[in-house]
Amino acid sequence: MKRIVLTALLLGTAGVPSLASAQTAPAPAAGAAPATGAAPTVGATVYDTSGGTVGTIASTDGTNAVIDTGAVKAAVPVTSLGAGAKGPVLAMTKAQLDAAAGQQQAQASADFKAKLVPGASVYGTGGAQLGTIKTVDASTVTVTTAQGDAALPIAGFGPGPQGVTIGMTAAQLSAAMGSAAGGAAATTGAATGAATGATSTTTETSTTATTPAAGASGEAATTTTTTTEKKTTKRKPR
Repeated sequence: MKRIVLTALLLGTAGVPSLASAQTAPAPAAGAAPATGAAPTVGATVYDTSGGTVGTIASTDGTNAVIDTGAVKAAVPVTSLGAGAKGPVLAMTKAQLDAAAGQQQAQASADFKAKLVPGASVYGTGGAQLGTIKTVDASTVTVTTAQGDAALPIAGFGPGPQGVTIGMTAAQLSAAMGSAAGGAAATTGAATGAATGATSTTTETSTTATTPAAGASGEAATTTTTTTEKKTTKRKPR
């Protein structure tokens, strides 16, 4: 079965949920910051209880607010945000929130990579099953599909609603595999032609007439000598 290697560039057409996306940080200790009845607004700066900047609110769904610290994006319950003189207050410093979110991210990454095992189903962004995992190494996941084996960069995989997902639809993967296979065949053909080249053989014949010196014989005699030279010429590949 053929094995087609696809690069990361081919996987950049769709969005697999990133393992570095917003993580849910542990809620601050109850009562550390007084709750506010007003929902936090996107773009608002969040401070800690000492007045230090924690980050800004990147998004909110009314239940959780995603705080962008510049290093991580962490989701915290809106009830953990209190009202301060300058804006929303969180009972965690930036360093504490970064550390908590980092731990959550590392755990989520480990949990997902544990699912990248031979035999696991792989889905596309459209929800269709693309194949099953054949092998996994530090940088590449080989997936067995109806068109053959496709070696895909591990960075292109992420968690999806149905399981392990890559950032391509079934149609995109099929097209990418076809393109990669065609390019490999063309490269191989060109290399073979350059290495071998064609040869042609020509034969040249020359005839020399020899007449005996005068008086050497009573009859004039002519001897014909034929020499054949074989030349081999190597044509340069076009």
